[in-house]
Amino acid sequence: MLTEREIEVLNLIGKSFTQKEIAKKLKITQPAVSNFYNRGIEKIKEAEETIKIKKELKIK
Repeated sequence: MLTEREIEVLNLIGKSFTQKEIAKKLKITQPAVSNFYNRGIEKIKEAEETIKIKKELKIK
C-alpha cells in the first residue's frame, strides 16, 4: 500500500513538477523525493505483478 507521501510525490510528478520543485513544496530534501518516488513505483510494479499472477492462476 502506498503511503500518503508516496502518493503526494507521484501526483506532483504526474503534474510535471520536478523533484527539486517537489522538495521545496513539501519541505523535504531532493533525495527524499527520489526515495518516495522509487518506493512508490516499486510498490505499483509489485501490485501489477501480483494481479498478473492471480489472473494466470485464476485466483479472485
